[in-house]
Formats: sequence, C-alpha cells, structure tokens
Amino acid sequence: MTTEIPAPPQNEDPLEQFAADLRKLRIAAGSPTYELLSSQTGVSKSVLAAALSGKSVPSARTVSALVRAFGADMEAWLERRDGLAGGQRPPVPTGEASEPPAAWWRRRSTVIASLGGFAAGAAIATLVTLLVVPLAVTSSLESEARADLADQPRITVDNGDDPAFTECVDDAAVATAVTGPDDALLEIIWSNECYAGWGRITRYDEKMVGNTVSVAIYPETAPDGPDRQQATEHGVQGAYTTLLVRKTPDTLLCAVGSYTIDGARIDMGEPICI
Repeated sequence: MTTEIPAPPQNEDPLEQFAADLRKLRIAAGSPTYELLSSQTGVSKSVLAAALSGKSVPSARTVSALVRAFGADMEAWLERRDGLAGGQRPPVPTGEASEPPAAWWRRRSTVIASLGGFAAGAAIATLVTLLVVPLAVTSSLESEARADLADQPRITVDNGDDPAFTECVDDAAVATAVTGPDDALLEIIWSNECYAGWGRITRYDEKMVGNTVSVAIYPETAPDGPDRQQATEHGVQGAYTTLLVRKTPDTLLCAVGSYTIDGARIDMGEPICI
C-alpha cells in the first residue's frame, strides 16, 4: 500500500506538519510502540516521542532511524529535516510503501551482508545483529538500559562467544554510546540475560572501501589482559566484538574504537564504560 503525504497548507507550521507526517508514517507502519521503536533504532523513547511531537527539530540521526524503521525514503525525509533546521520550508517528500519494520530489516541485512561478513556465516550473523543493534542511534547515554543492568545471568555464555549466535540478542540494548569524528558511532551493547556485553563501531562517512574499522571491549582493570575482546574488519561499515562476561557487579566494561581513512588511523577518543 502506498501512502501519499499531502503538501502542508502554507499557513501551517512546517515543523508541526513534519511531525504530523512522521506520525502518519508510523500509523502506516502498523503503529509500533515507542518501546519497539527504541529497541529497533537504539534511540531512547523520550527522544522518539519528542521527534514525533513537533516541539523541536529532531536530529538527522533520529529522523534517519525513524524513517528507516517505517520503511520510507530516508534521503527525502532528511532533506526535509535539513530544511527545517535551516529555518526554511522544505519540499515535502512523497511517501513510499510503508513496509513493516521487519521487512526493512530483511532488506537492509542483505545489503550489509553483500559488503562482506564479520565472520563465518556473516549473512545470518548480520541479520540477527540488525534485529538488536541499531544502524543509526543517538549518541546520548541510554540511561534506561544502563539502569537495568542485571547482577545475575540467566543464560550461560563464555568470553569470545559471537553474540549473534546466542540468546543474548533477545534482550540486548545500547547501554552507552558516543559519537566521534565524521559522525562515527561507538557503542557498548549489554544483555541482562547473559550478564555480558560487546562493543560495536559504525562509520557513516561512506569511506569503507580500502579502509578498516576496529573495536575492542575489556575489563577496566585489565585493558590488555586475556579477557579483552576485539575485532578489525576491512571494507565494511561496522564491526562488533565477541562477548565479554562481567565477572562481578563492580567490574566496569570499557570499549574503544578506531577506523582508517587512506591508511591514517582515526581514534574515537576516550574509552566509554558501563
């Protein structure tokens, strides 16, 4: 079903109309709850609600995450959002077929898998990971996920297990994240059920070919110890580490990341920890 978005009347506030049209996309996508949208996009429920309220111009990252989840044309919506941010009335994009979120994840996973796998069985691993770890997320701390850190595991896993092939993906959430140079994103993903986390880095500069992305997660007390998990991938947009199990409730898990551009290494900055 194709949903046409009518051009807003000239006497209406363009920001309010933008939010109203986003809400129409949400309805066309089956009215997913904020909780479901948050788990799919990695954006907190409060940020999502604000974006759909029309009280302020949402960030490009938030709009990208929402529109992708709703299955619409991201480029057109970002152009419209940028027009709002610049104080101008932007052109209104024509809505596309609003596929259910799951349909978009299937399509996106095929694209990512074509860039090269992170490990053996990359197509499956990428699909499972995309269902849990967002491609576009807010750089602010996901305080709700962090506040819910468990102190006892329900599922037994080991350091070095691929999270995509465990039940850890079922309750995984972004515990903390930071945006670095060129809008690159470094995250720690946490599973209460497994009492374990993994690091993930994603670049958005479209300079994957011929370059690498690297990410590592480790206990704060032993950055270079035997428990350190790390990954370096070539020619892809992102990479994630294998699992690191939290040994005690007082153990901090920290992550660092970097990527290259024409052989030059760009660090994501100070470690992030949970």
